[in-house]
Amino acid sequence: MLAPILTSPRLSERPAIPMSEIPQNRSLSAFILSDRLAVVANTLFVVYLISVLAFSMPPRLLDPLWQLTTIKLLIEAAPIPLIGLALLHLAAYLSPQDGKLQSRRDGLARLAVLSCLGFLLVVPLQGFTVWRSFRLSNAIADQQQASATQRAETVRQAIQQAGSAEDLRKRLLALQRPDLQIRLNADQFPSLPLPELKQRLLSQLDQAEGQFKARYSRLDPGTNERLVRESLRVMVSSIALAIAFAALAQRKNSPVPFLVELPSLLARPTRGSQSSAAMPFRNSTAKREEEFFASLAAEEEDPRPGP
Repeated sequence: MLAPILTSPRLSERPAIPMSEIPQNRSLSAFILSDRLAVVANTLFVVYLISVLAFSMPPRLLDPLWQLTTIKLLIEAAPIPLIGLALLHLAAYLSPQDGKLQSRRDGLARLAVLSCLGFLLVVPLQGFTVWRSFRLSNAIADQQQASATQRAETVRQAIQQAGSAEDLRKRLLALQRPDLQIRLNADQFPSLPLPELKQRLLSQLDQAEGQFKARYSRLDPGTNERLVRESLRVMVSSIALAIAFAALAQRKNSPVPFLVELPSLLARPTRGSQSSAAMPFRNSTAKREEEFFASLAAEEEDPRPGP
């Protein structure tokens, strides 16, 4: 039963594809895919840069609110360049013969080392900024409330010490403040007895003082809890992003990713230990720092002309 199928004119007349053309077709497809991935990666880098600059300019380095907003933006938008770097790695893997693409991948991989360290620094920076925000906000609230209490007490004494309606009106006009406005109705002064007039003004003063203190009160427990939860989310996310960037980062002349190399870089030298080729990082602290920053430098171009 197989003989008719094998001798079918459709199968016998179909031209055979030479085996030498299959690798060429695959190489062309890989090159096209690599080029597409590189374009997408570059687009992601540009989108991330524009997003960060648009929301963080102009810089206000001493403003805690600007610091918290900028850190949150950097963390939430960080997956964009992370995906772009992963796509660039894949593009360079698919086109090993593309020298420009390889150089771009190597340069951004070294830059990712700094990104990894930056995300690690976000953890103490976020904690310090939140603590400073709590302290500054509560200090301002306490100062405003103390000042409002002092000014309200001054007005209260003026009301109580007034001997007549005209004297009361003059005293209140002299003590008017934008934060403790007392509405003076000129018709009430001659028509109301002085004790009743004082009682109404004192009640109005208490209301104005309470409204002012409510606007400048200390942070309530619910707000504190939300800020702490948001801060913990940012810290944990920054650690995870640091690990991810370390997996895609690679120092100059290093055969392994920065994440694999990091334990060796953090290893402290021990007494009596002999240096070996497998552990090239057991040098002095100054020497290790010099080698580390030298590995982040841009790679020099080969002056030799291409073939």
